[in-house]
Amino acid sequence: MEGQIQNGHRPAKVSKSSGQTKAQKTDDSIMGTNNSSIVSKRSVERLYFPNEPHFFRYFVKKPLRRSPLINRGYWLRMKAIDHVVKQFLEQKSEKQKVVINLGCGYDPLPWQCMSRYPAASQGVKFVDIDYKDLMVKKQTVVQSAPELNSMLTNLNIIQNGDILLSSDQYLQLGCDLRDLKRLEETISKVVDIEKCSFLFTAEVSITYMPTEAADALIQWANKLPNARFCLLEQLLPEEISHPFAKTMMAHFDKLGTPLGACKKYPTVAAQDRRFRSLGWPSVLVRNLWELWGAEDFLDSSERIALDSVEPFDEWEEFALFGCHYLLLVADNVSTENCEAIQESSKQNLDGFKTSCTESIYSEYPKAQGQRRFAAPLSLKSEKKGQDLIGNFSGMGLNTRVSSCDVYSTDVHGFSSFDYQGSHSWPSSRMCHTITEIGDVGSLLVGGRTSPDNSIVDCWVYHRWLNTWERVDDLPQPRYRHSAVHLGNGYLMVIGGKSTSRTLVDDVMIWSRQSGWVKCSTDLNERPLPTIGSSLVMYPKVLPSDSPGSSFGVIAGGIAEDGLVQEEVWEWSISQYTAKQPCIEFKFLGSPNTKAENGATLARFGAQALIHQGNIIVVGGIVRGVLLPLSHEICRSSSIEDMRRAELSCSSVSMSFEPRPLLIGTSAISNGENIIIMGGSAVCFSFGTFWNKGCYTLTTKYSGDSKSGENATNDASCPSWKFVHTFDAAAAPKSSPTSLSSSAPGTQILVKVPRVKINSAVEFDKILDASKPVILEGLDIGVCTQEWTSEYLKDRVGADREVVVHEASSENMNFSSKNFAYVTKKFGDFLDEVEKGSKLYLRSLSAEKASELPADIVKDYPAISADFKLPPELASVTDNAHSSPLRISGPVNMWLHYDVMANVLCQVRGSKRLLLFPPSDVKYFDFAPGASSSGINVFETLSDPSLSHTHPHEVLLQPGDVLFLPSLWLHTASPTSSMSVAVNVFFRNLRNGYAAGKDVYGNRDLQAYEKGRQDIAKIVKSFESLPTDVRGFYLQRLADEFMQKAT
Repeated sequence: MEGQIQNGHRPAKVSKSSGQTKAQKTDDSIMGTNNSSIVSKRSVERLYFPNEPHFFRYFVKKPLRRSPLINRGYWLRMKAIDHVVKQFLEQKSEKQKVVINLGCGYDPLPWQCMSRYPAASQGVKFVDIDYKDLMVKKQTVVQSAPELNSMLTNLNIIQNGDILLSSDQYLQLGCDLRDLKRLEETISKVVDIEKCSFLFTAEVSITYMPTEAADALIQWANKLPNARFCLLEQLLPEEISHPFAKTMMAHFDKLGTPLGACKKYPTVAAQDRRFRSLGWPSVLVRNLWELWGAEDFLDSSERIALDSVEPFDEWEEFALFGCHYLLLVADNVSTENCEAIQESSKQNLDGFKTSCTESIYSEYPKAQGQRRFAAPLSLKSEKKGQDLIGNFSGMGLNTRVSSCDVYSTDVHGFSSFDYQGSHSWPSSRMCHTITEIGDVGSLLVGGRTSPDNSIVDCWVYHRWLNTWERVDDLPQPRYRHSAVHLGNGYLMVIGGKSTSRTLVDDVMIWSRQSGWVKCSTDLNERPLPTIGSSLVMYPKVLPSDSPGSSFGVIAGGIAEDGLVQEEVWEWSISQYTAKQPCIEFKFLGSPNTKAENGATLARFGAQALIHQGNIIVVGGIVRGVLLPLSHEICRSSSIEDMRRAELSCSSVSMSFEPRPLLIGTSAISNGENIIIMGGSAVCFSFGTFWNKGCYTLTTKYSGDSKSGENATNDASCPSWKFVHTFDAAAAPKSSPTSLSSSAPGTQILVKVPRVKINSAVEFDKILDASKPVILEGLDIGVCTQEWTSEYLKDRVGADREVVVHEASSENMNFSSKNFAYVTKKFGDFLDEVEKGSKLYLRSLSAEKASELPADIVKDYPAISADFKLPPELASVTDNAHSSPLRISGPVNMWLHYDVMANVLCQVRGSKRLLLFPPSDVKYFDFAPGASSSGINVFETLSDPSLSHTHPHEVLLQPGDVLFLPSLWLHTASPTSSMSVAVNVFFRNLRNGYAAGKDVYGNRDLQAYEKGRQDIAKIVKSFESLPTDVRGFYLQRLADEFMQKAT
């Protein structure tokens, strides 16, 4: 049994007046740890074992779905125990097999074995042992659940004594494991010890016992004639100093269930010595992270299959968990595994001896600077000679953030970083990259919101202009990729994931001139596709290198099978500026890249950078073991040696105080310094550890002229400090002038770009970008020449009746309804429009106007053949919803949004449109549930209340096609006497549309409609409270909604 605090039940607290002794209170706390443990196992059972009988369900009244990290961690624990038990059951033996679960809690191991391995479980005796009070409750559950007791024969419920339940297959014993004499007597009553082969399992149970008592129990078990012992419990591989260990130990101390065993036996080697000293001749012990990669435990297909259960991207945290738990199997009969494990050396590797002459810690202000999986970048400073570094986006304390933490060495003289560009700003994300691409600035690539929601957009940060510019989107979204600047503004991206199950297997190069170009490569000589690998480019070239060539190293990463790769490869590109660049790889195998040798380049999730001409790797995880502090930062051999395939690496020794957790950190080189910012990890179910400050490192290598004792006092070693967080999204609310240098009401009117496309693939890229564009040069048919008033009257019919808007003002307002719906003959309508009447036609279905969407083919068959959607717009044609005909006189349409994306094809005349991105909806007084606003933006755009909006202008001429993404606010005004257009709406989302009919294509999504119903219920639940209390809590809920919106 084991305690957790997330969504579980804490052990019940007992008051001092209850009369319980300290020992009784401790026992109650230990029993209480079982409650949340089985909730987590039940979560795993429901998700990961859908085709097996579920036995935890009878012990868990209210199931909860745990996080993917908790689920995978418990799955690994359950798999480890099952693996050992299965081996024991299938082992041939003349003796009766007995499986004894020590401190079993509510674990249904016997039923799982009888269900999974019925043949191997024949004749086996399963024995559950725990505190009597707990076992009495388990007895009641078994007695009342037919699904459990029907699997037992000769079932006998016993009210008195230590034997609480007996059957042919299963027994329950209520014993104190510290009373070994009584324990042996009780077991002797139910089995003949001399004729049995025993397997003892103890999954996070005997670690709660006093260590001396647990040792005595282990020693007693060895005295049985044929016994095996399976122990799964916590480790302290770096002892209590490691942040994960510190968080874990504090958690159990708080629960009143301290982990005594791992304090005395903190490492794998110590546990190995423990069992051998207690008489066990054969001992095999591995931590769970090593076990995860062991082929005798799990094969690749099993690991890969887990990704199909639920999205998962918590690899660093999973590795930390695995490194702090062990699986030990001891045997007093087997002759295998008789050699003791030696403690691994934590000394530096031979070769380059490095040292850190200084490590300066700067604590963050309260609740500031804390983010993980962000990306560093160099920022513009208004003060000459002052360097600024940013840590952009990432995961904040509660949610993803789009803000940027700013760091400087000159806190007092800090010149405030104000973003002076347009309102464009990358959305919140994590697991993205930002790479300097020369003087122009830095390129942000991809990232994700969740493991199955990756991001396609890319942005250039112009350092000197202090602006963000969105550039070419990725061909497919990706996160956890690696990026490096090749030179001359060319950026190479390798690997990553597009979804939680899909690795991206390509190498792409971006440049301003060509956008994204795919590299060709030799498929037979290249590293496996990975995520989170270390990628760097050599900073030096040899005389033999050809111009335009780049060389570098890629190492580590996690492959599809969930294993950290221990390979290092050299890559080379001869002409990265070519139209079809080619990348080649060469394997650089070396024993020094292996994780067991300590310092290694082959990691996952590390920060790899070039610092003073050397490759430096900071943090991350390695295969099978926990990186010791002495090897968390390593340095490669010289570039010249690496170019000769003489690969080695060495540790960068340093003294951190306090010790950071180098997971999810951002590291950047600046002069002689390496600055480490942010960093955090969820420590399984024990809590989240956050680095509470940044670190400035100054590395001096042996042979450097500045190395030595006095280097720590070098005045050129500044301390970097957090000084400010800039949040573009929050700026309009708190400091309107910080967003733009423009005065209120004079915001920049962005011209929607005009582009020409030649294929459906190019249009699909525009769809993915979800930004408005004007498509010009497309063939939409002869309508642009033929559709004169006379032609339309002749073909449609002058006497055909149509319903039109007749406005009393040139600005129609849907809220005030300053127009009327009137029926006119089509010919009269056209004549009046040409004379300047304020009329507007938005065609309806000729068959059922109130039930069916408009379709120009069915509604106006006589002219529909004149109009066509070109093949470039295949996605529109294939997903079309409606196609209304629009004819307007000198009247403006009200500001509104459409839930469906659409293309507006201008046929005759011209018009001007104003568009606003969906994020501006808060400025235009849209009533709840309404898709139209009463604000006339043509007249009020200069109003200070709209100064923080982001207007985009469109001028349409005949033949132009405007792509209007979903939810973009828009309004239109004709700039000619009459405007004729065809508007084609199409479904651009896979699902989520409201059920039922949607005549106009602007019915809000189902999730929003349901959300409004839920809000009504929430508000009603506060009705009985005083006004001030109700307002207080509803405002808090509103703030929480806003946090989730980013």
